[in-house]
Amino acid sequence: MPVVTHPAVRVVGGYLRDARERRLIWPAQPADLIRVSEETVLSMEAGHTPITLRHIELLCRLYHCSDDIPVLKNLATAAMHRSGDIADEAPGHHRRLAGCARQAREAWWVSTAVIPPPLQTAAYARAVGYPSFALPDAPLPSPHAVYVLDECILLTDRVAPEVMAPQLQYLLDLDVGEVRVVPGRIAAPRGHLVELRMPAGPVFARPEHDGVLYVPADRRLSAFISDTSDLTTPAASRELLVHAAQEQLSRAYVHTGAARCPEPL
Repeated sequence: MPVVTHPAVRVVGGYLRDARERRLIWPAQPADLIRVSEETVLSMEAGHTPITLRHIELLCRLYHCSDDIPVLKNLATAAMHRSGDIADEAPGHHRRLAGCARQAREAWWVSTAVIPPPLQTAAYARAVGYPSFALPDAPLPSPHAVYVLDECILLTDRVAPEVMAPQLQYLLDLDVGEVRVVPGRIAAPRGHLVELRMPAGPVFARPEHDGVLYVPADRRLSAFISDTSDLTTPAASRELLVHAAQEQLSRAYVHTGAARCPEPL
């Protein structure tokens, strides 16, 4: 069985599996269509076995995601011929990352600039220029994900407190995965770093406004995510979130001229 090391192949396979499952299609149907065994279909989806361009086209048509054929072909081709970073800059890049993330055993998202798109309210998303979580193009929170945030993101004055206060209350009320907060500022480049722990190996991604960059597996990246998460605990993170929500509520009430500041729920 061929071993594929570039994470872009795992992204293609994970997204196709997600598309199949959303259509409630069993592996037997695509296996019959492309004339392989069900085990081979599952191996392709896991990222162990390369998917040919013809198979990508047939499977996308079966799963009613034909618009993704060109970009999935490009990712698969690049993964077989390149060892460096591979970018998905086509429309729908956040949706494809989200589909792959749903197939991961575990997901870690470290953010140092803004709150990750899966955790954004619509108002916050508009304020920072990301697609709203309510739109089809945006990823949704994952129940098996851990989101590690820089505390400075929560205390920022670059987003109106009237937007930040309900955004932080949303995080406090959110019942998916874990939200961790690192005191102060994370010593890393500004942006997002995602590690998806897939069956065939990790996928490292850097999602931004205009695309998602898939990075070859790197032990240093995995160590950085682990070391950063070790700086947090659920209890301390909750306290930092409550403090930030109270601070943003105070700013919002001062800004709007209100007489008092209620406590967050």
